[in-house]
Amino acid sequence: MCRARFGVLNDMYLELIDEGIDDVKFIGINGYQYIDDSLDCMICLENCTSSTCEEGPRVLPWTQDLDSDGIQYTQDYGDLWDEWDITLRDLLILDRNGLLVEKINLTYYNPDPNGNGECSGNYETIKNLILEARNR
Repeated sequence: MCRARFGVLNDMYLELIDEGIDDVKFIGINGYQYIDDSLDCMICLENCTSSTCEEGPRVLPWTQDLDSDGIQYTQDYGDLWDEWDITLRDLLILDRNGLLVEKINLTYYNPDPNGNGECSGNYETIKNLILEARNR
């Protein structure tokens, strides 16, 4: 089985930084329907016992989407999952202007470079898409 997708993206981010590429940013956005779920293992806090967190805490930021259906906020928070038609494990690659370049669902396109045949090549393909988006 391939390992946790957000952990792979965390590793990819760190790899890009090591390669001197510091103008690429990643952020996880938790869906409103998961607002009451624990994030301990998603961001690998100390009390997470999942094997996906053996390497320690992740550096990628994690934020919470809000459901704006019929709710009036005093600030413009947005409802990104609805506005971008996001589903669980969607990876959105944006260019420098915030325009969508690619949308990939990591459930079906797992990026784990250490996984079995189902994952082979996906990591490099996604990394190349991210690098290409920098030049748009």
